[in-house]
Amino acid sequence: MGKRLVVVFSLFAFCMGLLCMNLIAINANPKIAQTALSKNSTGVLVGETRGSIYDYRGAPLVNESSELIALVKPTEEALEEAKNAILPESDAEIQENLQKGKVLKVAACAAVQTDNAKTVRTVERYQDRGTAVHLIGYVNKDKEGVCGIEKAYDSLLKRTGGELYARCSVNAKGKVLEGAPLLLDNRNYHSKAGVKLTLDKRIQRLCEDALLEFGVEKGAVVVLDADSAEIRAMASVPVFNQNAPGEALTREDAPFLNRAVTPYAVGSVFKSVVAAAALEQGIKEDFSYTCLGEDTVGKTVFHCHKREGHGNVNMYSAMAYSCNPYFIRLFERVGKEAVLSMGENLGLGAPIELADDYYTPSGNFPTAEDLRSPQDEANLAFGQGTLLASPLQMAALYTALANDGVYRAPSLMRAIVNSSGEEEQRAFLPYPRCTMSKETAKKVQKLLIYTVENGSCHRAKPANSSAAGKSGTAQSGSRNAQNEEINHSWFCGWFPSENPRYVMSVLKEDGEGGSTDCAPIFKSIAEGILKLEAEETAAQKDKTS
Repeated sequence: MGKRLVVVFSLFAFCMGLLCMNLIAINANPKIAQTALSKNSTGVLVGETRGSIYDYRGAPLVNESSELIALVKPTEEALEEAKNAILPESDAEIQENLQKGKVLKVAACAAVQTDNAKTVRTVERYQDRGTAVHLIGYVNKDKEGVCGIEKAYDSLLKRTGGELYARCSVNAKGKVLEGAPLLLDNRNYHSKAGVKLTLDKRIQRLCEDALLEFGVEKGAVVVLDADSAEIRAMASVPVFNQNAPGEALTREDAPFLNRAVTPYAVGSVFKSVVAAAALEQGIKEDFSYTCLGEDTVGKTVFHCHKREGHGNVNMYSAMAYSCNPYFIRLFERVGKEAVLSMGENLGLGAPIELADDYYTPSGNFPTAEDLRSPQDEANLAFGQGTLLASPLQMAALYTALANDGVYRAPSLMRAIVNSSGEEEQRAFLPYPRCTMSKETAKKVQKLLIYTVENGSCHRAKPANSSAAGKSGTAQSGSRNAQNEEINHSWFCGWFPSENPRYVMSVLKEDGEGGSTDCAPIFKSIAEGILKLEAEETAAQKDKTS
């Protein structure tokens, strides 16, 4: 008898255990829980969110703005309580919801908080003028990332999003229970989880504002941290509205094109690469040439921008006044293999991985086989021919020059952020590589400092600071409606000159010249960044005093 009781009790305990496990599984399954809840209540989806995107300081780049929404039970009493919070034009929608017994969700003009009516702020993913729209990208009507970070981290941003519902209880016939309060069902709606980028939102805004202020219709600015090559800003114009991307589809100015990563002919900003290759080969800065305004290579005449010529120039004066014939002869002296090796080591012709499987175009850097004639080599000597590079690639190249010859590929991804807003998984910086001797890099730095201090790039020098860099004007190979050749203007450099903190490249399509178009933009942004740093330093002193 005792054994039989033990067996029966064991079976009973086993069955109860299975029942408990099933109940736990049902309770833990959100779909089952949702089905059960929906049968006992009526409700409305108030809003949906995706994971957030932050700059490296934690400032939001999306989910910044909100809209005040009124949520009202479908009863006359509730409507009376909420009447001062609801806009008059919502009357038709109110009556329809009242007849159908559905919770009302409409835009609100004032706050209300009762058991029957509540106002909440719903998260708006984008603003009409967003920040870094080309990098962030946008989502389609199905809330899927179409481009940029939205696409690269689509699954993570979906997973870290949430929903907000408003519900009220109903009886067996689906009628709203009179005394039942309106409840909010928050399912991870206000989670802080997402991704953190290397951008600095303040610097990004400075760059975007500067492009507008200087009237750049098509162009880009890239700012990198001089030590880490992390991207602090990447601005491109024209822009598009992330809330209405379809409006930009028919525009002729290609607003979806991220010009910061688009390859262009670079012109004279490439001369620093030729100089670096020459110095690395032991050629001295006093290597001289007499510029008469043109140079003939084979049967091709290459003109200097100063048609009467610069006279006798060395590496300093040739860089400062961008003498093309000098660099043609310097290239000839160095040899194409050394120049090509230097350019390749400095990242030309290679894509950049901004984030996981998010690559930029590689551009085009010619090989030795591509340079079939002395004329091809002469073209490359001052950044023309088949050479194409993006503002991001050129910023990375100048970062290596500023960083004593150490190249590190630019990075955009900083960390994955958890629901508390804390960095959960930090991204590794790309591995650095040495591209030239420190001695060579120091000599190039002096050349570029001299170019700003004493040459044609003096407009790039910030007030109360210093800078180094080089301007360029590149033939695009295309013509405008007046059959005039379109040139692209450049400036690449860093500041301060002796202890670089930021490196910047500026591009303007269809420009007059880099020293007049882009150098002043560099100066304006540099001064803005230095002002931000000064204000931050002053604020920190106030806290400690």
